[in-house]
Formats: sequence, structure tokens, C-alpha cells
Amino acid sequence: MNLPRRRGGTGLAAAQVGVPVRLGAVEVDGTERLRLAEFGLRPGAVVTVLSHTAGGGRLVGFGANRIVLDRRTAGRLTVEGVA
Repeated sequence: MNLPRRRGGTGLAAAQVGVPVRLGAVEVDGTERLRLAEFGLRPGAVVTVLSHTAGGGRLVGFGANRIVLDRRTAGRLTVEGVA
């Protein structure tokens, strides 16, 4: 997968629709990090961007779950390709 690189990885906002990626760093504040972890979005989780929203956010699927992330949050979650 050829994605633009950023600190420690590629932002989820740059991930291609339909291509599974593994979450790396979650570069958000503690409260927001905890909330994402409660949803299951933790480092090491495999997620797939299902679609883009009109405001630049991402609909993300992981397991049987679906969640919409705003553009800022999606850009602060680093990802890498899944082998």
C-alpha cells in the first residue's frame, strides 16, 4: 500500500476505502483516546474505511462494528498496511 507517511505512520484519513489497515498510534487527548478504546479502536486493531463523509470524516468498520470519525480524529490515528 502506497500511502503518504506522517509521524510514526500514515493517518487513517489517507487510507483507501475497502483496504484493511492496522491502527498504530492514537494521537488524541486522554478522554478522546479512552472513548475510542471503549469502542474498540485501540493500537493493533484492524479497521477498514468504508466510505468518506461530506465533511471529510470516515465511516470505519472493524469486526461487526461501524463508527463515523470526524476528519481531525481520522487524521490523528496512524495506520499501516496489513500483510
